[in-house]
Amino acid sequence: MNELRLPIADDMHIHLRNDERTEHAVRAVRAGGTGRVLAMPNTVPAVSNGAEAENYRRRLQDQGADFEILTTIKLTGRTTVEDISDAAANGVVAVKQYPMGVTTNSDDGVTDVRPLFPIYEAIQDKDLILSLHGEVPGVFVMDAETAFLDSLHDICRNFPKLRIILEHTTTAAAVDLVKELGDHVAATITDHHLAITLDDVVGSKIQPHHFCMPVAKRPGDRDALNAVVKSGHPRFFSGTDSAPHKVEDKETACGCAGIFNSPFHMQFLAHHFEESGMLDRLEDFTSRFGADFYRLRRNTEEIHLVREPCTVPERYGPMVPFRSGQTLNWSLR
Repeated sequence: MNELRLPIADDMHIHLRNDERTEHAVRAVRAGGTGRVLAMPNTVPAVSNGAEAENYRRRLQDQGADFEILTTIKLTGRTTVEDISDAAANGVVAVKQYPMGVTTNSDDGVTDVRPLFPIYEAIQDKDLILSLHGEVPGVFVMDAETAFLDSLHDICRNFPKLRIILEHTTTAAAVDLVKELGDHVAATITDHHLAITLDDVVGSKIQPHHFCMPVAKRPGDRDALNAVVKSGHPRFFSGTDSAPHKVEDKETACGCAGIFNSPFHMQFLAHHFEESGMLDRLEDFTSRFGADFYRLRRNTEEIHLVREPCTVPERYGPMVPFRSGQTLNWSLR
């Protein structure tokens, strides 16, 4: 097979920021074969209600976004039931919960899910999606996702109609639980977690551009992610968690967490899926399953991938893209 014609991709988890990086992050979306995104709300200032979500969408369009933008709001201890109603009225599709202090701009995040039950009920009543960064603050970094799974089970048990997405899933344990919990629970998987393990971050040398949260895990966890994608499970789909950080903010004594993978998203996935013997699953993973879970129309615009070498540049604006300097087997035409 030397060419692929696929529906343009959905990226159901992306960071576009709200500063000088935004123009580069916006330009990278179409460059990587993506036509619809779920924009994360942990900007500065945060996107906390429906009006702010609509304003953010318009600012992204002013920065050149020529793709569909699905908006979110950030869930904190200050979020009210009225905020959820306002979000729904303004077309917001998901409410994003962060663990306190674990990732970028999350100092106002959550430490305990129980006090948020009235908010979860409001999200369920408005038929929005609860988008979870599933880690527990203060737990050893390799175990933080697994430690959160009891809370995920608790939320599901108390809110059986609430649609939930465990974002950027990294562990075999999380894969198993999402499969067990039923049709109202799904998971996104990033490009990089399909490819790297902790060895690629802090193995024989430190690789700051592979540092992300949740951190890449063990080979068995990576294998479990690839296996569930290869199986064609409909509740596991693409969310890049692409996070643009300037090179000086990554290559420093206290570097930021995040991998910038959106500029070569579909080129990389075609390469990886082919090498993994699951190229026939690429369309489902990138443009069917996510749309179906979000109850959106499937994309009809097409992209054209051809078997031509594509070398990822060392820089993309002020950022270092995932797989910089490496040659992929597929290009976008």
